[in-house]
Amino acid sequence: MLAFSTIGLGPLTQAAPAPTPPPAIVRQVDHLLLSSPEAGELFSLLTDIFQLPVAWPLSDYGRFGSGGVALGNVNLEILRAAGPDHNASSHRFVGLALEPAPLPTSLRELERRNLPHGPAIPFRSRELSRLFATLWTTVALPDVSHDLLEVFLCDYAHDVTARRQRLQAQLRASDGGPLTIHSVREIVIGAKDVNGMKARWQKLLEPRRPSSDGAWPLGDGPALRVVEAETDAIRAVVINVSSLKAAGDFLRQHDLLGTELPTSMTVASRRFPGFELTLVASTPAAP
Repeated sequence: MLAFSTIGLGPLTQAAPAPTPPPAIVRQVDHLLLSSPEAGELFSLLTDIFQLPVAWPLSDYGRFGSGGVALGNVNLEILRAAGPDHNASSHRFVGLALEPAPLPTSLRELERRNLPHGPAIPFRSRELSRLFATLWTTVALPDVSHDLLEVFLCDYAHDVTARRQRLQAQLRASDGGPLTIHSVREIVIGAKDVNGMKARWQKLLEPRRPSSDGAWPLGDGPALRVVEAETDAIRAVVINVSSLKAAGDFLRQHDLLGTELPTSMTVASRRFPGFELTLVASTPAAP
């Protein structure tokens, strides 16, 4: 039986169902890559002095050396590149690895959205006990990459969530180490064409939208923010700490304090020019 309006003007129209949002390509930021010509010394600073949990030990992978430390909700990879093209005088953030959600879905969505991307490239083990086993798979994302920053999907063969939770528990058990680190709040990316870069990130990060302050929240990991800058590069890694005073006292004692403001400070070292982290007070958790 047809339903009619109370004023006799014909059949009632039913509201069209809301469109289903597209599947996400990115779950969260998995890790940051920082290139250093003194990877061993910087890794020791982070693990011995700052007492951050080791996500994976500093090891030689043939074409490069790599070690990871945990910053709570994301890892920081210290990268020692090999070969004549490596710049032996700079310490800088060079990569942003995004966790797919999951990789087969992400690849289908990249195709559906006509987003340029590289092939899925597996990295295989060289250890005799698991020779040729795939350790991780990467997919380049050229639309949001540039000369000073490579952005890519990184799909690990192990349980990423379980490892992240284990490392978070280690960090909590030590109260975040002497810097009282809790988590990474956001990663700030500079762009010369800020509107164009924001549009490209939005296309990749759909169905997520920026929050009212302009940053894209990404799962349990840090948010991403794009700001206008003279160069396309990571401008800041903003880290939540439980006590700015305790962190400042420790950095001052070890001559590692950079800029100090009422609500933030930077970790900086003359030994590692270009390596810098921004510390801010943790935002209290919502009840």
